[in-house]
Order: sequence, then structure tokens, then C-alpha cells
Amino acid sequence: MPRPSALPPELLRGPFLLARAVELGVSADVLGGARFRAPFSGVRVAAALDDSLVLRCRAALLLHLSAAVSHATAALLSGLPLPACLAEGPVELSVPAGRRAPRLRGVRGHSGLRPDDVVLGKSGLQVVRDDVTWGDLADRLRLDDLIVLGDAVLRRGATTLADLERIASGCRHRRGLRRLRQALPLLEPRTDSPMETRLRLLLVRAGLPRPVANRDVVEDGQWLARPDLSYPALRIAIEYDGDHHRTSRQWRIDRTRRQLLEDAGWIVLEFTADDVLRRPEATVERVRRAIASR
Repeated sequence: MPRPSALPPELLRGPFLLARAVELGVSADVLGGARFRAPFSGVRVAAALDDSLVLRCRAALLLHLSAAVSHATAALLSGLPLPACLAEGPVELSVPAGRRAPRLRGVRGHSGLRPDDVVLGKSGLQVVRDDVTWGDLADRLRLDDLIVLGDAVLRRGATTLADLERIASGCRHRRGLRRLRQALPLLEPRTDSPMETRLRLLLVRAGLPRPVANRDVVEDGQWLARPDLSYPALRIAIEYDGDHHRTSRQWRIDRTRRQLLEDAGWIVLEFTADDVLRRPEATVERVRRAIASR
């Protein structure tokens, strides 16, 4: 059996247009064979390369050079939390106003992109800024999911609450404007994880005082801990224990911090995902009893 002919190296490194392959002398038979796959019409990629989100975005952008990755795809590329239902959709691209939104199988196109909306993401691709993405997704997300996303955007430090206030005060995101304005007062820049956000919202919605997030506890000049949530005046600490707390080293650190807080007269309450999602009433009642005891 004859060995396959050598291919131009640039065709093995990432997506490419069919027209470019023809320029390099690659035959239609080779391009339609097992050595390549077609993420989109008019684009090929070496079959040996992993089918990643970044790769699919690169392939889609080859067909729309004026576009930037946007909406749910931009959030995913940036590592922002989204519900599972939005994590497996088409690649979303936005183009400047006046240009026709992309129409391609596997791509969801949008128009209205502004020059200052775009940043160079960690992936090396042109993506829409996090604050604009927050506004873009307001009409698709439930309120709590929008708050989770907003907290995550703020946690990165590149976006401020004032940036999100500007998004919510404009008319650009008309379909989600009401939800954006509902979310704003419930955002917390110091939240460290989506489940911490959901735990905070659970307590506030139950009529309990809003706890502060990740505030240092210092007693007699000594730093003791930084609880996920707390009521400092009442000396109540509320911790969310995720999977990362189950490693032996993290468990020992957490136990030490809890002991320091309890020795200083704090009540420490620990909750898991099951407590927040499956036993919300019992979770609220535990916190309510702790507050009442003070």
C-alpha cells in the first residue's frame, strides 16, 4: 500500500480554508478523506487534532474575519459559569452593525458588535468583553444564573460593578434589561464560587440579613480566617464546602481555621451542595437558629 503523500505543515496545525489547501496543491480527494474533518462548510481541520471549543471557534472565525466570539461561547472560552443547557450550543459570533450576521450550520450569528466590545482572550481569539457578555446573556438566563455569572465576572477584577451598572442602565440589551436591573443589587464582587453565590441568595431570599463575603477575621491583631460568608457583628461564619475541600491537605487547613474561629467565640456553620440545592429549608433554619442564639 502506498504511503500517504506529505501534507503542508500549516494544514496540520489548525483549521484552514479549502481555498488555501487548493492553493497549496492538495487534492479534493485528500481533503475529503479520513485525514481531515469539516467543522464547517468550507473549512477543514486535521483529524488528528482534538475537537476543542477553541479549535471550533478558530474555524468559524476563518469564515468571518470581522467577527468576535460572543454570547455563551465567549463566556465558555473565558471559563465563566453557565448552566449546562448553554454549554453545548453552536459557536456564537458577533459582527459589527451593518454587516450580515453569520448564517452557517453550527454557528449562531449576531450583529451590533462595537469596536470597544472586543478583547484578545487567553485563547488568543477575539472575544467580547465579559461585562458585555453578561448583558448579552440576560434574556437567556434565569435571575440566579445571571447573578452567578455577574459575581464570576466581577471576581476576575477586570470588570467593576460600575461597568455592569452601565450595561444595565443602557438600552442595548432591551430584552434582558429588567433582569439585569434586578440582578445588580444582588451582585457581590468578593464571592469566590458559584455555590457561594447560591448560598448567599438562599439566605437573603429567606429574609435573613445579607452576609458579607470573604471578609478577614482578625482577633487581637492575629488573622484567623476568611469565611466564605459571615455576620461579623454576630460572630457567625458560614462556609461552603465544595469538592476541593475533600483533599486531606485542604481538610486539615479548614479544620484548623474552624478551630481558631470557635476558640475565639465564633459559630461556624458548614454547608455542602446538597444543603443548598436539596435541603434549602433546613439550611436556612440552621442559620436562623444561629442568629437567634446571638
